[in-house]
Amino acid sequence: MLASVGSVECSAVSEARIRVVCADDHPSVRENLRYLINAEPDLECVAVGRDGVEAVRACEEQLPDVLVVDEDMPRGTGLDVIQWLSAEMPDLPIILYTLNSEACGKAQALGAAGCIIKDSPYETLLRAIREAGSRRSVATT
Repeated sequence: MLASVGSVECSAVSEARIRVVCADDHPSVRENLRYLINAEPDLECVAVGRDGVEAVRACEEQLPDVLVVDEDMPRGTGLDVIQWLSAEMPDLPIILYTLNSEACGKAQALGAAGCIIKDSPYETLLRAIREAGSRRSVATT
C-alpha cells in the first residue's frame, strides 16, 4: 500500500523483521542478546527465557522465526529444547549458542539449523539468525 504525501509516495508497509526468541540461563547474556538483536533494523527479540521450559513456552506463545538457545540451562538443556521443538514446531529454525563445540554435531543431528560458539564475533550470530530466518543454510562455527 502506498500513501501519497504531497508529491512523495511513502510505503505504508515496512519490511517484516525476523522475530527471535533467545534463551540463556545467564541474565547478562540474555540481555546482551536482546540488546544486540533489537539494535538491528531487520531483527526483533520478541521474548527471552532463562531455562528450557521458558524457551519452549516463549516459542509456543510468540511463534518466532528463529530460536537462539544456550546449551547448558536448567529445566531442559538446549539439546532438550531442540529435541522437544523439532517434534512440536518442525519448521522453527533453532540455533544452538554454546561454549561447547562438541555439542554442535549433536544439535544438528537433533534438527538444529546451526550452532554458533559463544566466542565468535556477534556478527557471526547475527548472520546465522538472518540465514535461519530466511530459511537459508546456516554456517556453523
